[in-house]
Amino acid sequence: MAKKAVKKAAKKAPAKKAAKKAPAKKAAAPAKAVKVAATAGKTVTASALLQSVADHLGVKKSEAKALTEGYLDVVKAYVMKGAKVKIGDIGMIMIRARKARMGRNPQTGEPVKIKASKKLAFRQSAVMKAAVAR
Repeated sequence: MAKKAVKKAAKKAPAKKAAKKAPAKKAAAPAKAVKVAATAGKTVTASALLQSVADHLGVKKSEAKALTEGYLDVVKAYVMKGAKVKIGDIGMIMIRARKARMGRNPQTGEPVKIKASKKLAFRQSAVMKAAVAR
């Protein structure tokens, strides 16, 4: 009986005007290829990296620096709190706790106690692993 009352009330209610539809969002543009001028085995400096980011995004180098440094500060804050931070298809950064253990002095063979510590660790993603293996 309650269903009939709801149906009757719905029929009696004045018809609402159809809301204007928002224009359909465009499909995400395919990511443009990143152009880098790096030689295998050479170290990329922070300045060169920032210039590449600025060129890729089409922004000023100072804006790229602000974005990149802000991103790194946030990642650093999460990692220092003990969270695992996944960085896209590259991998995951985390802190790993290492237990105290016994080691040996390689010269004398004498047992040495190694205290517990924390280490920064990186684990590559399956996508990155496959890309490197090619």
